[in-house]
Amino acid sequence: MILLSKSRLSYKIVGSLILIFLLTFMTLGMVVSMVFENTILVSEKQKADLLLRTIEKPLQIALYLKFYDQIEEKVSPVVSVPDVTELVISDQNKKQLYSYKSKDNMISRHEAISMIHEIKEPTSGQLMGTVTLRYSDLAYDETRQSIHKIVYGVGASIFVIFFVAVWWVRFLLSPLTNIAKKVRYYKPGDQMVFEEDGSVEIEQIVTAFNAMQKTTQTYLEQIEAMNASLEITVQEKTHELENQYYLDRLTGLPNRYRLQERLEQGETVALAIVNVDDFKEVNDFFGISIGDEMLIQIGIWLQELSGSCYRLGGDEFALIFNELSQKELEHRLNMLIKFLDEKTFMVKEESLNIRVTIGVAIGNDKVLTQADIALHHAKENKKQIAFYNEDEGVEEHYRTNLTMASHVRRALFDRRIICYYQPIVNIETGDIVKYETLVRMIDEEGNIVPPMQFLPIAKRTKLYPQITLEVVYQACTLFASRDEEFSINLSDSDIRNPHTVSEIIKTIIETGTASRIVFEILESEGIENYDEVTRFIAQVKALGAKIAIDDFGTGYSNFENILKLGVDYIKVDGSLIREIAANPRHRIIVETIIDFAKKIDAKTIAEFVSDETIYNTIEEMGVDYSQGYFTGKPAFL
Repeated sequence: MILLSKSRLSYKIVGSLILIFLLTFMTLGMVVSMVFENTILVSEKQKADLLLRTIEKPLQIALYLKFYDQIEEKVSPVVSVPDVTELVISDQNKKQLYSYKSKDNMISRHEAISMIHEIKEPTSGQLMGTVTLRYSDLAYDETRQSIHKIVYGVGASIFVIFFVAVWWVRFLLSPLTNIAKKVRYYKPGDQMVFEEDGSVEIEQIVTAFNAMQKTTQTYLEQIEAMNASLEITVQEKTHELENQYYLDRLTGLPNRYRLQERLEQGETVALAIVNVDDFKEVNDFFGISIGDEMLIQIGIWLQELSGSCYRLGGDEFALIFNELSQKELEHRLNMLIKFLDEKTFMVKEESLNIRVTIGVAIGNDKVLTQADIALHHAKENKKQIAFYNEDEGVEEHYRTNLTMASHVRRALFDRRIICYYQPIVNIETGDIVKYETLVRMIDEEGNIVPPMQFLPIAKRTKLYPQITLEVVYQACTLFASRDEEFSINLSDSDIRNPHTVSEIIKTIIETGTASRIVFEILESEGIENYDEVTRFIAQVKALGAKIAIDDFGTGYSNFENILKLGVDYIKVDGSLIREIAANPRHRIIVETIIDFAKKIDAKTIAEFVSDETIYNTIEEMGVDYSQGYFTGKPAFL
């Protein structure tokens, strides 16, 4: 069967037919042969039995009368038969009375037919003797051999017929072989031509293949059209993606990636990074859409003034100048600053003045980094423009920041970011009822590093979220087994980070501290997106947490925004508390905050309470809680 499955179709067809015929013939042949052979054998035995019955009566009389000398005469009709090969007559005691054996070699290669017949007394039925007759089966054997010859002959004829039939079927199926060869080497677009055979089946196959060719050609044409259309679409999408990748979506200017690609060409250029001053306040006071309009307009002005302007992101642009000396470049940038100073941006009939800070560097591969260092140097020194100068140690300061960033990263890995806790006292009872969580870092020598030395670097190097989550984890783990409330500072960037918010909520739920945690939002830094902040507040308050506004009274404190947030605590900034006993104006501001807090059902916490005089003053004014060195220094719990 395996052989047939892998052979030609002609072999399969003829072989299957021959196999069926051969099995049928062999079965029928065996049955007929067995039946025929059995019939002949029975016939021969009947002949032998008939011969014995012929001499039975005479022998019965001779043995009964004991005429033993007449036995030979009595059996002569039997021994004269050519097929009788042996005849033995014995009495009841098995004594041979007569024995005959044919002289002719008539016994076949098979055993002869042997029959034994008993001779009994006519009256009593007692045994008088036996007659043993051996009868030749030569005729039977010859007949059987004739049958076998016929079977072998038919079998040989079948094999001859098989090979003839295979040839004939292969001849009949040769058109299919030709079709298969053409189909095997067919390629889309080729035209297959089939020869006409005349048989209905082959014509049907040819018709089907011709229809398949037409369908394939139609599909091929459709695919070619689709490919052409797809190629155009891919080109359009590629161009669109290039624009998205290399162009700033808001201003349409080339972005940082396009600038870096140009700088990688190695040409020496003068690069100026232009930072729009106080842009965050524009977003806070007038909204993001107004801020976007301002950036678009500034981008247009800068492009017109320089001819090569890039938007780096946020409120920063980059300008490239070629073949200018530092003096010429400085003059041109001063003209640009003057131009922007004289420009006004109108917002709802109000005019906004635009001020910028510029960092400049001249070079090739490191010019972007150097211009950024110069910009930070300008901001730190309150300059409008600063050129990168390696001799001023600006880069060294930059490297120091990078080193600190590396220390912070290593401290996070080594679990050397720890928490100190400063007590918050209930002024009415004098009891410690809360703690504020304050982050510290242990350096590799075991010294405590204050937050102001590493947190600003952490914010610029994207390590700040990891520090926040580490502080939340440590504080929640500690206070899971304590009864006091505890507060944790969150920046606006923490709240706007979905992963950070998700992990904070997960931690307070797992530690069971949601009802005792207070999240302090740093109001002095400004809140860029009140929608996200209010969403976060709603999430944590639903779990039982409370909200405090930290550093209230400085920066851009906005009572309307506090109402929107629905805070539980207002922490009065330490700059107001330090001089509250001696400065009437600070006292007025604090009294206003206390009064406002009472009206919105919020509690007040005074920060930086450093001595008894300040403590007594805030107690007299009605502040609810005190926090500072007078009531307790930060410590490790």
